[in-house]
Amino acid sequence: MDTLPKLPPSRFERFGLYYLNIFKRYETSPSAFLQTDQQLTRRVQQITWEGVFLSSLTGLLAVFAIIYTDVYFTNAPFLEHYGWVALVTIVATGLEFYALFYISLKSVHRVSELINLHDLQHEALQDGVFGVKNILARTALEIEDPELKILGIDPFEKISKKNLFVLGLLYKGKILVSNFILKYSLRFAVGDSLMGVPILYEAIPVEIFWNSVVIYKVIHEARLRLFGYALANKIADNISADGYLSILSPQARRGCLQAIGNAVVMAQNYHPNMVILLLRFRSLLQLTEEDRYDDWPLFLETLSKVSEQERNFLLDLFTVAAAFDGKLSVDEKEHLEEAYQEDFGIYHQRLEDLTGHLRHGRLNAALTLCRLDFIKG
Repeated sequence: MDTLPKLPPSRFERFGLYYLNIFKRYETSPSAFLQTDQQLTRRVQQITWEGVFLSSLTGLLAVFAIIYTDVYFTNAPFLEHYGWVALVTIVATGLEFYALFYISLKSVHRVSELINLHDLQHEALQDGVFGVKNILARTALEIEDPELKILGIDPFEKISKKNLFVLGLLYKGKILVSNFILKYSLRFAVGDSLMGVPILYEAIPVEIFWNSVVIYKVIHEARLRLFGYALANKIADNISADGYLSILSPQARRGCLQAIGNAVVMAQNYHPNMVILLLRFRSLLQLTEEDRYDDWPLFLETLSKVSEQERNFLLDLFTVAAAFDGKLSVDEKEHLEEAYQEDFGIYHQRLEDLTGHLRHGRLNAALTLCRLDFIKG
């Protein structure tokens, strides 16, 4: 596989890599594809609930310490009161963030053990911007994936940077907004206390709720990325063994990268699942030069010029790539009919089913819909 640009990880990402490197791995699980979807789901649910419990406990202790200090020093002089509140808030918040990061990293590490990465050794496992540990570190710490151009494919060309910034601010401010609304709604309804308990303590359930949401989101995104990694390598290995790529015409071979490249652009992000799929096919096809692989009209032209069997193969690949981030973007939905044409009903249903399997962690069910061949549908 060709190497990616060497981008040094951020300090925050290095923090995650440090812990992922010291966590001991137990490669005792069988291949992910030898476990049933029910077994995998049950284990992920167990990891999720344990993470939710620990993150909730962390939030409860941190907020309780802050509010208790506020209530305890209510009648103290202004500087003494808010000096203590500020000090406890800084310490408690710092410890809470550290604990949450650790819980997130440990949780995604445990999910990675379910996949048995040793069974899927490949160059993509090595250190690098899309190495597995880097992907998991960014997932656990909710760090954005790097903005890169691979083979000239730019997934961010249709995205407003200003909109991304505003969405980021809204996401980060969710706890403050929730706390503010709940506090003043309760204060308006019942006053400064409820059954003798200061309204300030309402911040505890808010903190528990959001900590739980964050841990749940992190674990399930880690599952999606790890399952996608396993599927991308399984697909590439199967295609290599079947020998299908060797009988494709030169135009259809370029069409493979066009199928993935346009799925990347429509998804409007370089989701690691799509990157691994793109890099594996780039390596198998030995196509390393830029060639307008994210040009939608050119992909449609390719579909119209290749043989019917090759078109079926390319639509299979496009369907898999479009589903690989676990959701369908507005842009994808608008363009699907142009690609599928009279076969829209067949491929669209497959796309929705595959997206659902990936989103809900049904690895083996997803694998059955990731077949690439020359048969329609």
